[in-house]
Amino acid sequence: MTTSTEAGAGLDAHAFLVAKTDQAIEILKEKGIDVWITYVRESMANVDPTLELIFEGDLTWESALILTADGEKIAIVGVHDAPELEEVGIYNRVIGYREGISEPLINTINRLNPRAIAVNISENDPLADGLGAGLYKLLQRRFEGTIFGDRLVPAEDVIWSLRGRKLPVEVEALRRVIGETERLLREAADSIRIGMTALELAALIRNGACQLGWQCAWTPKMCPLITTGPGSRIGHVTPSAEVIGPGSLVHVDFGIRIERYCSDIQRMWYVAADGEGAPEPVLHAFMTINEAITKASEELGPGVAGWEIDQIARDHLTANGHEEYQHALGHQLGRSPHDGGGATLAPRWERYNETPYRKVEKGNVFTIEPSILLPDHGLVSLEEVVLVTDTGCEFLTQRPLELPVLHLEA
Repeated sequence: MTTSTEAGAGLDAHAFLVAKTDQAIEILKEKGIDVWITYVRESMANVDPTLELIFEGDLTWESALILTADGEKIAIVGVHDAPELEEVGIYNRVIGYREGISEPLINTINRLNPRAIAVNISENDPLADGLGAGLYKLLQRRFEGTIFGDRLVPAEDVIWSLRGRKLPVEVEALRRVIGETERLLREAADSIRIGMTALELAALIRNGACQLGWQCAWTPKMCPLITTGPGSRIGHVTPSAEVIGPGSLVHVDFGIRIERYCSDIQRMWYVAADGEGAPEPVLHAFMTINEAITKASEELGPGVAGWEIDQIARDHLTANGHEEYQHALGHQLGRSPHDGGGATLAPRWERYNETPYRKVEKGNVFTIEPSILLPDHGLVSLEEVVLVTDTGCEFLTQRPLELPVLHLEA
């Protein structure tokens, strides 16, 4: 277990966990949930994604981290894990057991006598579904013969708000990683050359981040994602050996991780032939994308449903003669590139389950990333990042309002 900062960071783990568990208690009060249990075992091998928001380190035996609406922070853990938790002091009551967790767990729950016990299961969000089927059954067995087995409810609503409502220190971490990513992409633009392949450009960008000690935000072989024209594969695919040349529309989707927080940004450039600029269809598509981002961001704020924002951008593209994009307008961003947190800026399609209907909350951080696929030129898309405020949203990225055109020598 560590409580120091990471990679020269300004994000102190101990202070963060104290603040985040305090925030969780306020969320429990707000949502009328008496008790929330994060139940884990062998957490190094089988990680509950929520654990990093309320605990630093690994837990071996069956362990229950309990937060209550009354303000209690209780950890029931194996005797070998207990001393470290007591020393760190995030949980004000640490109970170590030797033979089994059932007795201290039931005694604690009997004392608390909750009407509902939230546990980490979710049909909508993998980051709120950390309990696992086997461990969930085991927890139910621990409650056999008590009145509490029927009081287990999904904690996804609590976890959504806890993960989604970014604390000021989290926002600052995001500002830093976004700024660093934008700098790396500006440098990458200066390195694009005629004859370079998408694979080579991807390696250049990725290596630039790695040399600074930063990690890729997602699978390295697909980070960054790059398209270089109409023949490029679109989606979560490895960059190809397709060559950049005059007339190429170079598009990069890239993210890194610093201080455990991720960026996810898309930028693009047009490689012009001698004496020429970008063709009108490309310029029009780029303008349409920017207009869609503006229209969506102007309506994004607390209380709006995610699908409503997606529809604004989707309608703007179709009104300008383009087909709908085949993905969500945006997702939340934080410790994961797709950070859960409840609401997504997504259409009301089956694949997004309930998340498009969820209401946006202050402190949520979203990407906004409409796209247009031009058959003769390739992918036109930007990905911006915004922070939801009291009255609207604030851009954390620096938007390119004009298409960057590169005039390169062969």
